[in-house]
Amino acid sequence: MIHGSYAFGCRGRLSATSLDLLIDMFQSPSTEETAMLEGRVRPRFAALPEAGPVVIKAYKRGGLISRINKDRYLKIGRFRSQREFDFLIAAGKAGVRVPVPVAYASTGSPFYKAWLITKKINKHRSFSGLCRRDPEKAMALMPEISRNINSLIRNRIHHVDLHPGNILLDGNNTIFIIDFDKACRYSKNKTRLAKAYQNRWTRAVHKYKLPERLLALELD
Repeated sequence: MIHGSYAFGCRGRLSATSLDLLIDMFQSPSTEETAMLEGRVRPRFAALPEAGPVVIKAYKRGGLISRINKDRYLKIGRFRSQREFDFLIAAGKAGVRVPVPVAYASTGSPFYKAWLITKKINKHRSFSGLCRRDPEKAMALMPEISRNINSLIRNRIHHVDLHPGNILLDGNNTIFIIDFDKACRYSKNKTRLAKAYQNRWTRAVHKYKLPERLLALELD
């Protein structure tokens, strides 16, 4: 779907009013920083008539390249936002609790900017924050986190960057795995995939000095 100079992909129909609202959000600058382990850019929120409250994620570069190119990507295959959109759908079908994908968007060629729109998680907060505030509550959620990761492993979905900062909780302490930006299909042995998940989780726990008990993932 083309609207102005923007291309959209949607699971359901979005009105011109909703698309205009999203484009206004895309074009307004954001300089807000996020907390530790919570990504480069703080997401924005809006309410769409068709989808209700949504989260708008802008894709930003990190590292040295961000000094000269903050938010543009070369179009090779699918748009970055489209890849994450598709992996959210695949993970949801696999029984993994993820934010509901609503749409993805991009503008520009061959270098483009990209955005992902998902349904807002009610009263969301980060699992990494809970790990510091209340380690006992965090530990109680580890079996459910392990169950979701095992579903990813069985379906050969490699999240690549799954750590405590990429897990959100809603008001009922239901977990949601986020940030499938760099996800890929894993073609090798599932045991190696489980080890990759455990290694990434372990590095984050050690690096950010989270309670050692959080190393206790129970992976197949």
